[in-house]
Amino acid sequence: MQIDSIPRLTVGCRLHPTEDLLLVPEGALQLGGPAKDILAMVDGKRTVAMIADALLAQYDGAERQEVLEDVVALLERMQQRGAIRS
Repeated sequence: MQIDSIPRLTVGCRLHPTEDLLLVPEGALQLGGPAKDILAMVDGKRTVAMIADALLAQYDGAERQEVLEDVVALLERMQQRGAIRS
């Protein structure tokens, strides 16, 4: 996944409205840390870099490169599981 990629949730995947879960056709994935915040910004309009920059505004003191690497790592894991496409 590149920083200029525009990720989107795969058809049939969505965030649970009240719990830290990503609902997928074959079940649910438990989300930890800022994963739900990241996936909530995956709307098919924002680039990976835009998502990272939005997180930087929420987390004081975070380093941009570190946040960007974390966002890319999460999105790649979700892509491997078939929950994200770019």
